[in-house]
Amino acid sequence: MESEFIAQTALDQMVGTDQGQLLKALIPYLPPREQQLFSLYAKAKEFSNTVNLFGSQAQPMRMQAVSASQPVDILNDLRRYCFGNTRRTLDQITNMMAMVEMIKVMNSTVPEDSCEEERQ
Repeated sequence: MESEFIAQTALDQMVGTDQGQLLKALIPYLPPREQQLFSLYAKAKEFSNTVNLFGSQAQPMRMQAVSASQPVDILNDLRRYCFGNTRRTLDQITNMMAMVEMIKVMNSTVPEDSCEEERQ
């Protein structure tokens, strides 16, 4: 696996804890049976925190909705949260969208008079 930094999503930041991250980092060093047990515990704790976050009646915390003006902005933001083939696929989609935009710009900047001159 590539050793790239992957950002935490807003949800991960709200439901995760430093202790949970340390526990998950420790799991590969444990024997198989303990890996299973501690993995389930870490995910159950995150699930419990998620239920508490969205289930509180007093003052519900909501993630702020991010309004990206362009699909490319969304793809670039999502890229921070993935790696490997998924990241490469997002890069390819972004590059294709950029090429389409360049073609649109090139086609829109061709003056109509030059097209008529070429026909004559």
